[in-house]
Amino acid sequence: MRRLGRFWGGLALVAILGAGCAAPTAISSGSTRELVLGYDDARATGTLAFPSGNYESMVRFQLPDGEHRPLRIRFQAEAVGRLEITIYDNTLFETPGAAIRTLTRDLSADDLSNGTDGRWVIEDLAGLKPLKGTVWVGVHKTGGTPTIWASGVVCGQTFVRDNDPANPMGLLPTRRTPMIRLELVP
Repeated sequence: MRRLGRFWGGLALVAILGAGCAAPTAISSGSTRELVLGYDDARATGTLAFPSGNYESMVRFQLPDGEHRPLRIRFQAEAVGRLEITIYDNTLFETPGAAIRTLTRDLSADDLSNGTDGRWVIEDLAGLKPLKGTVWVGVHKTGGTPTIWASGVVCGQTFVRDNDPANPMGLLPTRRTPMIRLELVP
């Protein structure tokens, strides 16, 4: 009887040690830290529409010190259409500068969220150079009538602008914050 107890005790010890050894392998295969930047409170209270192709919703992201490798941009979409998402460098005047990367996304019914279901549209930023300082993310429509979810938070980091060169309108602060996240690896 004592031998049987030792057998089962030894088997349990092997199982516990084996399980303990498996965990570090999974963790060591990728990064263990990620920054997810966003200024909304994760409560959709309405949507942002784009009245024209020149109208661009802008979010200013102040990154922590140092360089960060961009992973993804995610946002919640409410209506179908085509959007263009642009990451801009910052100028000396704290305005959007040169485009770093532009992505186009055709939103289908499968991409749409009701604002509370946790469904996000994800754009991969693999291969983009490391970012530092301040970057801007701009979103505008290029087709259809797309809308994205926004919260009622007034954060001081969200703006709209008209990119039409004939229109002198600069950045105007908004009272709604688009539900856009910028994900980075420090």
